[in-house]
Amino acid sequence: MTALGCLRLLGLTMSLVVLLASDANLAPRIAVAAEGNLRRIGAQVEIDDPELPGVMAAGAEVKVKGRSSGRIVLIGANVQLDADVAGDVYVAAANGRLTGKILGVLRVFGSQLQIASSVQGELTGMAARLIVTRDSQVTGETSLSGSEVTFAGESSGPLSIEATSAEISGVVKGPLRIEATRIHFADGARIDGDAEIYTIAEPVIDKGARINGHMTRHKLSEVSTLVASGPLAGFMPGLFLLGSALMAGLLFLWLGRGGAEGAIDELIDTPAASVGWGLGALLLLPIAVVLLSLTIIGAPIGALAVLALPLLLLLGYACAGLGLGEWFFNRLGEPRSAGLRALHLLAGLIVLGLLGLIPWAGPVILVIATVCGFGALLRMLNDRLRGKAVV
Repeated sequence: MTALGCLRLLGLTMSLVVLLASDANLAPRIAVAAEGNLRRIGAQVEIDDPELPGVMAAGAEVKVKGRSSGRIVLIGANVQLDADVAGDVYVAAANGRLTGKILGVLRVFGSQLQIASSVQGELTGMAARLIVTRDSQVTGETSLSGSEVTFAGESSGPLSIEATSAEISGVVKGPLRIEATRIHFADGARIDGDAEIYTIAEPVIDKGARINGHMTRHKLSEVSTLVASGPLAGFMPGLFLLGSALMAGLLFLWLGRGGAEGAIDELIDTPAASVGWGLGALLLLPIAVVLLSLTIIGAPIGALAVLALPLLLLLGYACAGLGLGEWFFNRLGEPRSAGLRALHLLAGLIVLGLLGLIPWAGPVILVIATVCGFGALLRMLNDRLRGKAVV
């Protein structure tokens, strides 16, 4: 690849990173109502409306405020939600903060998450650092997982925590189960139900903490043995990847149908070239991030690229699933409805998951599929920027 080609490939990669900010015909900012739902995509998405329908929004910065009568789905690098929601809420974000009242269930996934919401349904949170503040109240079952988990709110139902470090400083009225290397009951903690603790050392209990229920302590190795011997233990990472890629692929089909069709064509017609583009982009992107970080204007773009890369690779994996489903069920390339495309996506991801279970070769296959899908996205973007029609 020539130096000019490398620069173009690098530019396309950075364009894909900031795709949501593009004013091209690729993924412009849109705000349309369809079937009672509001869909919005952009580099900076801000929604402030006292009477919102269901909302699906994606972008680098996503802020939603108001009152919603339907379901809310938010995906972005930085997500803020301050709303009263009658339905369920699903959030995937690198950094996220959630406030307001949620009548349905709340599912949040990300890196740094802070939850200050009142949740009447179930709460499920998975993050590297997860904080449930004192302003939060959860009526249903609560399940929290992460490296550092802090619970300072109020839980009426069962509370389950799996973490490296877990800190409780809130009120737990139902049964409590904690699996963590370090456990700390801080001042202000009140445990009314029975507590089942799986840890290595004795939990730290401050003088201001009250344990009203019966506490049973087990060795952490006991639960590790049970989990490892479970019939689905070996499939959990694959199931998590399947669910994440399925969500990313459905979002791509919904918000960028033309781009998805173009990426499928690239995968079917030129899979080897897609792999080459994907590898080239992954090699050039770290160099670009370092160079951008040396400038004031480029530093935020470089930071965005680092945050967005995992999401882009996940989208590349989803595109690989779309391409595989197309190869199995539509080799003639005939037009398909969005529903059939979604079924093709699911079938392709299941096949990739099964291939990933092959000893030794499985992980290699998944890596190649991800790189190929990522490269297909770049080639589709290149065609769009050059004005080439994408069927």
